[in-house]
Amino acid sequence: MKKAVCLAVTVLSLAISIGVVCSNPVEAQNKLIRKTITKVIQPEISSVSAPTVTTVEANPTLSPAPPPPPNYDVTPVTEDKGLLGWGQNIDLGGFIQAGNGVLGFRANWLFADPWQLGSKIGLSEDAVEYKVGTGLAFGSDLNNNAINTIPLFADAVVHLKEGSLFGQDPYVGAGLNYNLYGTDSNFGTWGGQFYGGVLVDFGFASGKTGLEIGYSALRVGDIRSAKGISFSVRQPLRL
Repeated sequence: MKKAVCLAVTVLSLAISIGVVCSNPVEAQNKLIRKTITKVIQPEISSVSAPTVTTVEANPTLSPAPPPPPNYDVTPVTEDKGLLGWGQNIDLGGFIQAGNGVLGFRANWLFADPWQLGSKIGLSEDAVEYKVGTGLAFGSDLNNNAINTIPLFADAVVHLKEGSLFGQDPYVGAGLNYNLYGTDSNFGTWGGQFYGGVLVDFGFASGKTGLEIGYSALRVGDIRSAKGISFSVRQPLRL
């Protein structure tokens, strides 16, 4: 009897449930959808970093590409070999010794300073140069006697800072001279000279002209001596 009653109650409950569901199908469907959605697994999206592009702006250590080579012909600069192709620097000049009226001419070979002494005294490396030459001088000595001599000259010249004397290039020099052959076939006896000058551009292609003032002494043996203030001019050339 109890089993029959329980079976009847179960059947009645099932019938009531079916009736409720059938009476409101939309609500039952929504419950089913909500229940289904709650079980959906949300995927995890990992972030991906943007690709990096290496540029000169981003990385200043990178050097830009070199420019293309020039599309024109470059003519190499050739060294001036001079008038005779020797490549040797010389200067030619003349001088006058005031008071005695001695006139003279000089031709000198110029040599660069191998020790570059100019750089050791605050000047350019080629500030010092040396010259060795010969020439001819003639006129009157201190006693108004005739004098003539073929002297050998040896000088050292120091070129000071360019443009430092009223816009001109100054220099100073000093040296010795020795009579190779002179009045009455005499030879020997030393003389000397010292001077200061400036290089002036007169438009000569061979270089600037030197204008000098100084003091010089010429001697021929023990019989002739000429001393006094001297004025000189010289012009460089390249042979």
